[in-house]
Amino acid sequence: MITLGRRRMVALVLGLAVLLAVAAWVAGRQIRSPAQVAAETAPPNPSAITVPVERQVLSSEVIVRGTVRYGSPQPVVLATSEIKQAGAGVEDIVTTRPRRGNTVGEGDVVMSVSGRPVFVLSGAQPSHRDLGPGARGPDVEQLESALARMGFSPGPIDGRYDGRTGAAVAAWYEDGGWEPFGATDLQLEQLSTAEAAAAVARDAFLQSRVAIQTAAEGQVVPGDVEQARIDLQTARDAVDTAELGLRAARIRLAATRDLASQTTALTLALRAEERDNALADADLALKQSLLNKALDAQVEAQRNLAEAHPGTTPAELAALQTAALQAADDVAVARLDVNAATRAVTAARAQGRDAVEKARSDQRVADRDADTAAAELVRARRALPTARRQVTLAAQRLRVLREPGDTTIQRQLSEAAADEARRTADEVARLARKIGVVVPANEVLFFPTLPLRVDTVRAKRGDNASGRVMTVSNSRLAVDSSLSLDDAKLVRVGAPVKIEEPDLGVRTDGVVTQVADRPGTNKVDPSRVYLEVVPGTAPAQLVGASVRLSIAVESTERKVLTVPVNALSVGADGSSRVQVQRPGGRSEFVNVEAGLAAQGLVEVRPVGGRLEPGGLVVVGAKGPSSAANPASASPP
Repeated sequence: MITLGRRRMVALVLGLAVLLAVAAWVAGRQIRSPAQVAAETAPPNPSAITVPVERQVLSSEVIVRGTVRYGSPQPVVLATSEIKQAGAGVEDIVTTRPRRGNTVGEGDVVMSVSGRPVFVLSGAQPSHRDLGPGARGPDVEQLESALARMGFSPGPIDGRYDGRTGAAVAAWYEDGGWEPFGATDLQLEQLSTAEAAAAVARDAFLQSRVAIQTAAEGQVVPGDVEQARIDLQTARDAVDTAELGLRAARIRLAATRDLASQTTALTLALRAEERDNALADADLALKQSLLNKALDAQVEAQRNLAEAHPGTTPAELAALQTAALQAADDVAVARLDVNAATRAVTAARAQGRDAVEKARSDQRVADRDADTAAAELVRARRALPTARRQVTLAAQRLRVLREPGDTTIQRQLSEAAADEARRTADEVARLARKIGVVVPANEVLFFPTLPLRVDTVRAKRGDNASGRVMTVSNSRLAVDSSLSLDDAKLVRVGAPVKIEEPDLGVRTDGVVTQVADRPGTNKVDPSRVYLEVVPGTAPAQLVGASVRLSIAVESTERKVLTVPVNALSVGADGSSRVQVQRPGGRSEFVNVEAGLAAQGLVEVRPVGGRLEPGGLVVVGAKGPSSAANPASASPP
């Protein structure tokens, strides 16, 4: 029988035997022959790295960043309307100001002046004069073209403002709910005066014909002689009246021009406005300073009361409480003073504006009165020669009536009367042609391209519509950028541009529209040259964004064969070549002519070999020999 101790001895011996066997096996795995070590550490056989040949347009680029804005900003100034200035009661006051950010197209009303519209039309020539009956020129032609585009037939587009043009203008205004601009009171008065003069001339001519017939028949009625004396005296009185009117017109014109040239009232109003505003602002600043001091004193009094020592006597505590209450009262009074000063500032500014506006209104009235006086002087100058001619005709008629029989003088009188009748009739016709529907110069704005965007607005409601009223720009976008001096030598106007903004996901094409002729213009760095790029299409949310501009400065212009630059190698004869991987694993060298290199690629043209799109060229090798381009080695 085997004892327990012997069993343990047998198990221990068996365990030691197993351990020795495992240790021998591990040691055997660690022992290798030199051949085995060399085989296991040998590098793998190298393999070629190939890329396909591609046919594409290749271009070298200049890459810069730019900021997007709306394009072609331009200031807008309303023209002066002579017909409005000559009309009484017409003032160029802004009644509806343009709206910043609005987009306006052909036929839109961008603002209103004195309750009248200001239209936007397409045209290369800016508005510079009133367009009305009898007007001719390219500005009339572009008005007719715009009317035709908007659907209002102006008749032949011939640059002549005739009745059909006026009817189309009237229909255009009325279609938008506006009253067409017609004849002014001054024009109507001039026409009325001319018609009266023409009527007198016609009567004189008829009377001369009657006088000829009477003289030929030898019958002179005593009443005709008396009427001739009365007509002569009336004509002489008319001359006196015309001379007095001429002198009065000269005096009135001188007085109105002196008044219009005086700017004292307006200057004083502006100075008073500035002085009163400054005084009111200074008083408000003083009151605010006193309020701040009162607030500081209140804080100090409250702190003294809050930090009073426990041993403070009742009298001292009462004094601190009284000081705190007094400080609170002082703050309340100071606040009331500040409120009163604020109201005084508002009132002073309002009064100053009213006084300045009244002075400006008086100045405009004086200017208008001067224009009216000048027109009256013109009428008076024309009336005096007419009156003198009437005296001559009346005197000759009276002399003939007194000496009947010979009609020679009578006929001369009749011819003179006929000439006067024709002259006055022509004057009536001339004035009548000018009367009709007119497009005032300040009621239309012509722009070469539409639509436009209102960028900034300077005119305010109630302002005089003179000077710059707003700035507009094309609704198309543009990009402002700059180039280094070296890059500026490469970039040309018309060069294609790729525009990218990854955050907005925008990728579009554009074109270079401007390269400054010297550095430092358009607010760019003095060492750089301004560049403008216009996108073909781009969303409005790009405005203000920084975009990447890739400008093609040299291009193949057509698709060519391209390979990576590192696919080229130099043969023993100095020629360029590429190593082409053919089917079946064999490769061959093909001589090429290298062209434009850009973006890591190079244009190649095969010389005496075959190289096609899709073919594989060797650019390197995998493995330990990959440090050197195998294509650069000479063939075996």
